[in-house]
Amino acid sequence: MKKVSQQIIKIVVLSLSMVSGGLWANISADITVKNGYIRETIPGTVISSAYMTINNMSLSAVKLIGAVSGVSKHIEIHEHSMENGMMNMQQRQFIEIAGQSSVKLQPSGLHLMIFDLKSPLKDGTLIPITLKFATHPDVLIKLPVESIKRKKSVEKKATKTHSHHH
Repeated sequence: MKKVSQQIIKIVVLSLSMVSGGLWANISADITVKNGYIRETIPGTVISSAYMTINNMSLSAVKLIGAVSGVSKHIEIHEHSMENGMMNMQQRQFIEIAGQSSVKLQPSGLHLMIFDLKSPLKDGTLIPITLKFATHPDVLIKLPVESIKRKKSVEKKATKTHSHHH
């Protein structure tokens, strides 16, 4: 009887570990990042900014509370806004992403400010960044560094191509 009880306990423990492992895998897959990039640094500066679209495919809201990367001493969430005809930038403590929706981090809007860079960021390199969430496991992403000149050139081409459609 004792042997049967031990077998049942082993099966229950194994089943629970498989289920919890599966749940964690699903939770991590609920957050995806698309169209991300980091701006190449301007010579003589030690700051940059990162942009992306964060998709939350889970049913519950998640809060992005920060980010970390080996290339910088700290990264903050910031938002541009217009006040009395003036562009203003201020730090945000978090970005809430509703369930089954996405948030776009973009120039002149929400974005990540990367401070105290250890070295200049060069066009074409990939930078790992870990997104930190309040109640969700960290999400490691790799974003390409893009030159402002190249980004504008790509946007112009996209606009030109798009204008041919009627």
